[in-house]
Amino acid sequence: MIKPSHDSNDTCLQCMVDRAQRWGVVPEYFSYRGERVVASPEAVEAVLTALRAKTESPPRMPRRQLPEGTCAPAPERVWGWAIQLYALRSRNSWGVGDFADLRHFARWARRKGASVTLLNPLGAQVPVLPYQPSPYYSSSRRFLNAAYIRVEEIAGAERCAPDLEPLRTEAQALNAQRLIDYDKVFQLKSKALDLVFRAAPHPRGLTAWIQSQGEALLEFATFNAFAERHGAAWRDWPPGLRHPRAEDVEETRRHLHERVSFHQWVQFHLDRQLQRASAEIGLITDVPLGFASDSYDAWRWQHLLAPNIRVGAPPDEFFQDGQDWGVPPFDPWKLRAAGCEPFVEAIRSAATHAAGVRLDHVMSLFRLFWIPFGMQAAQGVYVRYPTDDLLAFLAEESSRANAFVVGEDLGLVEPPVRKRLHARGALSFRLLWFERSSPGRWPRDAVAAVSTHDLPTIAGIWNLTEPEHRLHGLRQRLVEVTRAPDGKAAVDVAVAAYRALARTKSRIVLASLEDAVGVSERPNVPGTTTEFPNWRLALPHSLEEIEKAAGPRRIGAVMKRARRNLSPTS
Repeated sequence: MIKPSHDSNDTCLQCMVDRAQRWGVVPEYFSYRGERVVASPEAVEAVLTALRAKTESPPRMPRRQLPEGTCAPAPERVWGWAIQLYALRSRNSWGVGDFADLRHFARWARRKGASVTLLNPLGAQVPVLPYQPSPYYSSSRRFLNAAYIRVEEIAGAERCAPDLEPLRTEAQALNAQRLIDYDKVFQLKSKALDLVFRAAPHPRGLTAWIQSQGEALLEFATFNAFAERHGAAWRDWPPGLRHPRAEDVEETRRHLHERVSFHQWVQFHLDRQLQRASAEIGLITDVPLGFASDSYDAWRWQHLLAPNIRVGAPPDEFFQDGQDWGVPPFDPWKLRAAGCEPFVEAIRSAATHAAGVRLDHVMSLFRLFWIPFGMQAAQGVYVRYPTDDLLAFLAEESSRANAFVVGEDLGLVEPPVRKRLHARGALSFRLLWFERSSPGRWPRDAVAAVSTHDLPTIAGIWNLTEPEHRLHGLRQRLVEVTRAPDGKAAVDVAVAAYRALARTKSRIVLASLEDAVGVSERPNVPGTTTEFPNWRLALPHSLEEIEKAAGPRRIGAVMKRARRNLSPTS
């Protein structure tokens, strides 16, 4: 740590560092190369300002009794698929994969021996154009994305079938292009949903379900109605609408009561369709780190957020400039004072129809990398979070829902992180791209996979079509694990790679659908905006074609030979 000297400037600097540490700010860390990185005084001061750390020490927090249990038990020796739902389109899709496609895929996957399916985050987006494609930059972590609804399966849709037919025809024509046109999908589904809502606004069970969702659903539907009228940027709305408790909210809501009811109705049907899909296979839902700055969650929790800060990650082996994810962070002191309510709600929602939940960037339960406005990702500063509280609530919600927990512990991981997660019963996440040891030495309490949505596919590395050329060195890792010779087809290499993973001790093995059908492009390239079609590439084959393809069938066969065809305990 910086040592004080007799120089007054050095003394002031040391005072700031001492104050920062008391407030949970970490002025230095060790890089992925093991080098000591010290944050600039400007960055530390900006973080202290965001924390409103005007006093030498933070306020004393009252002690509370925390739950002491562990997470729900994970299944033993099973396998499943990791899919991007939007990319999984059937011939009946309206231009994007939806919950009906998920149900059909889950039924097929279960028959082929899979026990679980990992999904991308399903959070709602603001109902305006342009429609946000990123599932990690949503409007809400609690409510569901309307793009995933299958219109024809809504109760009452048959009453307006003739009016729906031209919309469906136009939407299904979008399946011919691989690039998902979210704006067009949103426009067509919105028109269709308006028709069905007018035809059948009061389905059985709606009233009771709305009551079960409490005030949050009413606020969410209100936010959507306001956004339709004033745009997504709620900070630019009329002053009387900029907070859920603002003076004009109630009166404006009464004027827009039909649109408020509509958005409640949409969420009801989304919930029912997801529930039907979950009956076919154990779903592992993904809890993103945060949400968009112009979002319902940011509007609702604005009093708990740190201003003028974005969240990201420092440079690592795969992203050497660091990452700026653009999401606002919670103030850890305010979060703890609020009983970690936003976190609890996100976990509880994700676990509702799930066998398990995956926490994206689980290190956020321990510390987060804050990037002050006007600075680059590499200039960020770590801030500690109320780990004891967050772990206790995580275990409590997992146990309550009987949904096991997977922590995405990739990147710069402090030594105590995995130990404490393991003590609470959460699974680790181990990747072929990251691990240097043989898969046979990977831990039992883990999920084994080749890659993630942010990293290259097997085909991209094997065929050297991955645009990030410095990652081509991963090809040697494939050769070591599969012993595949040059010229081998990418799908053959994928089967061999998953054969190696199937033999691990790890409880769960996840196979990527992109790998199974030889897709070269990865779903997302972090740090890019317009350079790649992030979150907008559909799979090059329809769901019906995938179910008949050799790659998925062969991967299922190697899992069966490794005796992974067991049902999850959950």
